[in-house]
Amino acid sequence: MRYWVWKMAFAALGGIFVTCSTDGDCMAGSTLETENSIAVTLTVQREGGIPAARSKVFVRPAYFLAGANNYAFAENQDLSESDSPVVASDSALGILNLVTDSLGLVDLPRLKPGYYVIEARQNMERAASRVVVTDSSVDSLSMTVLSTGAMKGQVYLPAGMKSVTVGIQGLDYFVQTDSLGHFEFDNLPAGTFSVVGFVYRTYESTGSDGEPVVMSSYLQVGSSSTKVESEATVEDVTIGQRPIEIIPDSVVSDTEDVYPIVYFEDFEDSTQGWYKGVSEYGIVHALDAQYDTERDGLVGHFVYQNDSNYNWVLMGRSLNGIVNLSELDSVEIWARGSKGDSTQWLSFSFDVLMDSLTLDSLGYENGKSWVHLELDTTWQRYVITPKDLLETDSLKIGANLGWDNVKDHVTNLNLFGGGVGGSFEFWIDDITIYGVKPWEP
Repeated sequence: MRYWVWKMAFAALGGIFVTCSTDGDCMAGSTLETENSIAVTLTVQREGGIPAARSKVFVRPAYFLAGANNYAFAENQDLSESDSPVVASDSALGILNLVTDSLGLVDLPRLKPGYYVIEARQNMERAASRVVVTDSSVDSLSMTVLSTGAMKGQVYLPAGMKSVTVGIQGLDYFVQTDSLGHFEFDNLPAGTFSVVGFVYRTYESTGSDGEPVVMSSYLQVGSSSTKVESEATVEDVTIGQRPIEIIPDSVVSDTEDVYPIVYFEDFEDSTQGWYKGVSEYGIVHALDAQYDTERDGLVGHFVYQNDSNYNWVLMGRSLNGIVNLSELDSVEIWARGSKGDSTQWLSFSFDVLMDSLTLDSLGYENGKSWVHLELDTTWQRYVITPKDLLETDSLKIGANLGWDNVKDHVTNLNLFGGGVGGSFEFWIDDITIYGVKPWEP
């Protein structure tokens, strides 16, 4: 028999979870052990201890970002109604839409260990709680709904983008910016939240085996940790960075002073938008996001197994179109592995993956340009430049076309896990591209 634990926690999403109350004061968490079939009983009340009967309760994974996923939308939802859930309940994914009884009580079923956000809504009074679920005991949880707050801000839109989506991580709130990047939220619960600007799309593409697949693309423009207070409006929230232009005919030593920067991925929204691929004898055991204390946040985590050097597994992300990387200066990536010797390596590739009609019309061929990296068991910074990429040969081994044959029409970035025998893991964080102007997904 397994025991289940809920530890109450309030903090900014994407950071370290600590135990605090709704007004920001920290308090000790409870660890009462029991073997009930229900993990925790939630009590929702209004100020003065008045039961908040028929309150709507939403449970979401901490990395959940409304509008940036392909979860099933809730039936009969009306996004104009502030109490409507965005997505349907799915307990396997840790998504629950519940309602308290006449005493303000609701039983929350067991969830997988991890980080979650619970929100309670009683008309225009709301509360949000961050919780950590482990697998050893259970406890009760209470929340007091307060008058809502509001938020106004602006996203610095990357070149070519007319609008982006802004979501509040862990909650069922998202809006679209106007053409200048302005956005506004009304009726938010009090708390400190990660507010994220992003573009998310689902489309048809070509998989690593050349077959058509339905894929999704997630591009994060930026995020801001923002504190919302009851009966107040927080103004001037800014997300992203002002456009960086190349400085012509200048010589400076610091790359960041010269080249435009694209913060491609930091995994603080989990691995949404990433896909996985395998060869005939390569197996992917896991592709997820994992909290890493050394990186102080979520990182990409990949578990795999290869039966020979000629088989492969990968994790990758589409650029959602054909991107010209001819002016690329470098790609910076942080990574670590599970072996720390020559038995494990990581390959980074710029890929061309198009359907046959597009290939024929443009005169291209599918393939890649890549480089192999040796991994350590500790976090290391790797910088990849075009001159580091492998030269092609007449056989084009591994579909290596060479940089000059892919650089102006790259469609995907892939990471190949190398190694033979047993299970391997690698962790990835903070992929940054230098020298290329931001593109429109």
